[in-house]
Amino acid sequence: MKAKTVVGLGEILWDLYPGEKHLGGAPANVAIHAHRLGAKGTIVSAVGRDALGKEILKALSAQGMETQFIQKLPFKPTGTVKVVLDASGVPSFSCSENTAFDEIQWNEALNNLAYWADAVVVGTLAQRSPISKRTIQQFLSHARGLRVYDINLRGWTPEIRKTVRETLKKVDVVKLNELELAKLQEEFDSNAEPLHFLNQLIAEFELSLAALSLGAEGCLLTDGTRAVRVPGIPVSVVDTTGCGDAFTAGLVVKMLEDASLEEMAQFANAVGAFVATQKGASPLYSREDLEAFIQIQNERKVQ
Repeated sequence: MKAKTVVGLGEILWDLYPGEKHLGGAPANVAIHAHRLGAKGTIVSAVGRDALGKEILKALSAQGMETQFIQKLPFKPTGTVKVVLDASGVPSFSCSENTAFDEIQWNEALNNLAYWADAVVVGTLAQRSPISKRTIQQFLSHARGLRVYDINLRGWTPEIRKTVRETLKKVDVVKLNELELAKLQEEFDSNAEPLHFLNQLIAEFELSLAALSLGAEGCLLTDGTRAVRVPGIPVSVVDTTGCGDAFTAGLVVKMLEDASLEEMAQFANAVGAFVATQKGASPLYSREDLEAFIQIQNERKVQ
């Protein structure tokens, strides 16, 4: 069976930890995880013609990923994020500004990719600049496959508020975490409990699915008529950076496999939990590694 194409459209950058760096950027992470899970992960972004940009392209190529849709810009630096982990492995971020991923250009190649891709995942950060925002919105308008919005908020301003509403109007699926849920409830002046609010989003924006990731507590999925809540998987956390992106990748891969809500939720939870046991947002692993992890967790439940 031909692998499904999952596009991560937006930022790609380096997550800078003390003394080391790892590939990062939420949409890029989703594409990388989708690639790990057997899909054809495709990143659409931009890097600078600098050492960091060259390292990104080299690292992706070494992992068997195509880089043809990553634009190389001579006038902007490659993006970076300084990451600091607390004692529980929970990160705080400080993102560089005015970078290459702020200048992703629309072109005919992206128009063709939008037509053929099975799914595209976008976020909010890369839409902070008019150029990349225009490209992301055009891609969503031209996309014929599944359109997924992993909100991934970094702050809240009137411009971000506008972007969130505009993007919700163009997608099929929204994924958010508890902090983002609270912000959207405030934005929509809603005191409804989470499931009811997610169903409100589905109705207002004509979505096919809303997913709420709950960290260690698991997740809640609803399609507007039916909902499932699946508990989290207890693990020894090393680094939670990218766990939400891994969750999204697992969700998208299972949606493209026409899985049930329960299967989607369980698989997405497992991918997120597995990544929490590793360092960095997109550690090296295979679907076989993940299946072995799931098998161990299932055996522990039986015991």
